[in-house]
Amino acid sequence: MRLALFDIDGTLILTHGAGMRAFHRAFQEVFDIIVDREVIRPDGKTDPLIAKEILSYFGKENCWNEQSRDQLFATYLTFLRQEMRWARENDSIHILPGVRELLAGLSTEPEFLVGLVTGNLEEGARIKLEYAGLSQYFRFGGYGSDSEDRTTVTRMGIRRGADLIAPSPLEAAFVIGDTPLDIVHGHAAGAGVIAVASARYSAEHLQSCHPDLLVPALTPIEPVLSFMRSWLPA
Repeated sequence: MRLALFDIDGTLILTHGAGMRAFHRAFQEVFDIIVDREVIRPDGKTDPLIAKEILSYFGKENCWNEQSRDQLFATYLTFLRQEMRWARENDSIHILPGVRELLAGLSTEPEFLVGLVTGNLEEGARIKLEYAGLSQYFRFGGYGSDSEDRTTVTRMGIRRGADLIAPSPLEAAFVIGDTPLDIVHGHAAGAGVIAVASARYSAEHLQSCHPDLLVPALTPIEPVLSFMRSWLPA
């Protein structure tokens, strides 16, 4: 069997900044830090790493400990649910082209199991997918709550998928993402990588990181499905 592991933000959906707004609100609530602009590039990073980089930017890295982390993330998840509710009410959650069709197609193929590899905390991923109406497609994943290191997150997603299909052998795992870090960490974890130029990064930028397949969007879905059916690890 084969695993198809999707990133969320910029790959499946766009939320027009709901996640980072929730993060910035949580930083003000917990650390009294006002983040009024993009001070770091969050693309492809895990939530714990994003938090540490924001604290470092403001010279408060010494504030990061188990207690403050737990408080920040609990506050963030509360604000994330509010921001996603607001985004849905204002029609600001956009499911990217081809996503529904590809997920539906994969869900009918017996040789595939669909999951996530995302820098979002597991609960944050669930909130985003719930409000986007995509939760039903995903049974497992690797999450930012597993590790701040994206390669470890990817390996966790692959391991959980492999456990679900056992004793059937795992033939291949694919990471589908929209950032250079999705490519780098997907390859580091031994996965095939499909890069989609659906968000901030151009096709030229993504191609420079050498994905196994590069597409401008997840539509039409047939080239993506055909690649995943036939690709084998080196």
